[in-house]
Amino acid sequence: MVHPVLGAVVAAAVCLVASPYLARLTLSAPDLDDRRWWAGRPSSTRRQLGTALVAVVLGALAGAAAGWTALLPAFAAVALLGTPLVVIDFALHRLPNRLVFAAAGAEAVLGVLAAAVRDDWSQLLRGVAGAAAVFAALFLLRLVSPRSFGYGDVKLGGVLGGYLGWFGWLYVFYGVFAGFVLGAVLALLLMLSRRASMKTAIPFGPMLIAGPLLVLAFDLVPSTG
Repeated sequence: MVHPVLGAVVAAAVCLVASPYLARLTLSAPDLDDRRWWAGRPSSTRRQLGTALVAVVLGALAGAAAGWTALLPAFAAVALLGTPLVVIDFALHRLPNRLVFAAAGAEAVLGVLAAAVRDDWSQLLRGVAGAAAVFAALFLLRLVSPRSFGYGDVKLGGVLGGYLGWFGWLYVFYGVFAGFVLGAVLALLLMLSRRASMKTAIPFGPMLIAGPLLVLAFDLVPSTG
């Protein structure tokens, strides 16, 4: 990992500067009738502060994962687009295609640029394979247990699988596994606080984002050496 602290600081700063706009997106992106959703809507101070907190945390994790490398723009992008997704999913239990597809597009374009700069196309191909594998696995789980999570989670999981694939197949497994663990912990905490029951829908998208970024930022994969 090359200069993870520098990457974390830069990505967190970028996300913090962008957070007022990201807060506006949390209000406009879920509205399917809003054709100018990308312009956003005026948001309250409380929403702006909450969005800024999420943005800084995701930015720091994403930046630490990428380090000061050619991957940093791609990881900053997932933090930027992941921020409104986290806020929206907690509020509405939805992951708008507009933002998920934008994240996938940014990952593709910036991933190709990173591979070109690093002259390492094998990592890019493994990222594509990781995205396909995670999407397929979550899609099958969705078919088996439709109440577990939605198709938005399946698509978002594919995006995160692409980032994990850059680092190796162990990261793909442990990154997705971490998302499920965080989801289970969140559900347990909500039930213990009596804010949820066994039948309550739990937002899984934020855990899908946080799990992989935590694994990559702190290298939470056992050594095989």
